[in-house]
Amino acid sequence: MEMMQEGRGNETARNPETMREMLPMQRFVAEATSQAVVEGDVALPGGLREETNVLSAEAMAVLSGAEVDDGEVEVEGKVTFHVLYTQGDPTLVSALEASAEFSHDVDMPLAREGMTPMVTLTVEHVEATAQGGRMHLLAILKVHVRLFTDEPLAVVTGVTGAEGLMLRTKTLHCLSPASRGDQDVLVREECELGSVLQITDTLYATAFAQVLDVMGGEERAAISGNILLEVTHRSQMPSRPIVVTRHTIPFEETIPLMGQQADALCCNAVVKDVAVLSQEGAEEGSRTMRAEVLLHLTAQATVGRDVCLLLDAYTTQGDLLVPETQPVSRAMRHQQLHTAESGKLMLLLDGQPPARTPLKASLRPIVTDVSAERGKLNVEGMMEVALLYMTDDSDIPCTYHTEEPFRMSFACEPTSPEALSLTPSNVDVAGITSDRVEVKFILHLSSHDVVLAREDLVTGVSFTPAMPEEPGIILCFSRPGETMWEIAKRYRISCDSLKRMNPGLEDGKQNQRVILWRRSFS
Repeated sequence: MEMMQEGRGNETARNPETMREMLPMQRFVAEATSQAVVEGDVALPGGLREETNVLSAEAMAVLSGAEVDDGEVEVEGKVTFHVLYTQGDPTLVSALEASAEFSHDVDMPLAREGMTPMVTLTVEHVEATAQGGRMHLLAILKVHVRLFTDEPLAVVTGVTGAEGLMLRTKTLHCLSPASRGDQDVLVREECELGSVLQITDTLYATAFAQVLDVMGGEERAAISGNILLEVTHRSQMPSRPIVVTRHTIPFEETIPLMGQQADALCCNAVVKDVAVLSQEGAEEGSRTMRAEVLLHLTAQATVGRDVCLLLDAYTTQGDLLVPETQPVSRAMRHQQLHTAESGKLMLLLDGQPPARTPLKASLRPIVTDVSAERGKLNVEGMMEVALLYMTDDSDIPCTYHTEEPFRMSFACEPTSPEALSLTPSNVDVAGITSDRVEVKFILHLSSHDVVLAREDLVTGVSFTPAMPEEPGIILCFSRPGETMWEIAKRYRISCDSLKRMNPGLEDGKQNQRVILWRRSFS
């Protein structure tokens, strides 16, 4: 809400006074995007001369921490690789799991020690190559960093004691952090794998976590949600050496919050590691699978307050008042989005061996454009696809790699493209013809964004002598986008006087004829 008011009285005209306040608010400082290359090298268990063929490679990046120094942000994390391959026997599919830690510096000239970073990691490309009995692993990450400062800002809240004072004020909502907490938790689950799957060994698993509900109180945050687990197994089924099972693991955890009481709470859950193991079950042919998922939970509480701040000021007589402003991007609220939509791709295996039995597909979405339209968030990009399938005349698995454009619409609010992450799940493959394979999936959208408002806040005022002006009637024309306040300030008259003489004047309209009367002052 904006207000304009005119000062009155000249009793203290020689002693203008500026009122200031140290305003606590979370402010946006800068953002930067960088690319990190993470590499690893692992020895393979077989002989050096055995031919090795890589079938598919996946990677998951997990943030370990971020340190802010003068001029840069150091990002640390770990990339976990999962590779399906054959070695020696081309019909026997094996799996490799390995991790590589990384440290990457992002140049940010405005970075200063004590600032708060928000980091988003996206795996954009994965490669695995075998040579000389070793597997070389490579992942390309997009590292996006947004910097915030929680230092109070000294702002001007008002001015008194000046002649002909005109003030423009506005009530602003300011957000500041109140408390936060984080904790690692281990979630365990056990389930039975039916004999119909003919599973002989469990190779690896991938997972991601969904937060469904969060409740805060008494210096604690209760977080509940689901872990979506996808497990790849080796099987004895005819023409199906690989099978995939999916499991939903609920979790409910409480973490302590350190700080003061707050009125808003946001949280996040990140899968740091997954371990799976299966062994023969009680029934013939069945297996019992045990899974352990290491989750990292974070919660941040914020407190908001409404303050009335000075946006602009001038005088209609006496000395000129010159506001000193500083551009500020302030946090209005933390926005968390969690939603999902189903999608479908049609793969044309042009020039490839014919597909008899599709086994699995790995998807990696890369976002190229985000737009909002009619309550929908439209996301466009390229989908990297690695398809594993069996052919008509061989027991050797085949791999097909391609990139397909995709466009999805999500029912959610607009968000920063850099804060957005897409995670596929429930990826099902089905052969339509020998050269066409349909891929159905669910694409989960997650975003932890900070909604910003940008203003020029007054951080100081100064007074300078005014040049004498001739009194009289003035005819002028409004400039493009010029408001009534700006016209009145330009000619040092009150807004009320301007409106009385120009009742049809509109804000922002160009080339309007404006008539005003200016009295003499010096």
